[in-house]
Amino acid sequence: MFAPQLIDELMDALSKASSLQWDEARCRDETGAATGLFFSDQIPDINRAKAICAGCPVAEPCLQGALERQEPWGVWGGHLFANGKILAQKRKRGRPPKNRPAEESIQLTA
Repeated sequence: MFAPQLIDELMDALSKASSLQWDEARCRDETGAATGLFFSDQIPDINRAKAICAGCPVAEPCLQGALERQEPWGVWGGHLFANGKILAQKRKRGRPPKNRPAEESIQLTA
């Protein structure tokens, strides 16, 4: 599990390293209630975390910092990280279906 004030602690550390206004980050609140969304494995939580990042004034430096630190997981700057890299999307748990839906199939024409 993670500490509820993880985001606040990170923002405090980042604010000391730069002149950006980390207090304006949309993920930062006084309770740490949103922290679980940013480090969840559930797709709806991940999507909510990305939505919080949308339009955040410090999303770009947050993303750049996560890339430099090679964050092992979580949503940073509106992007999902796993093993220090950005994932395009999170797969649902379990095995993928044997037959993909028709709209996902690639049709080869001669």
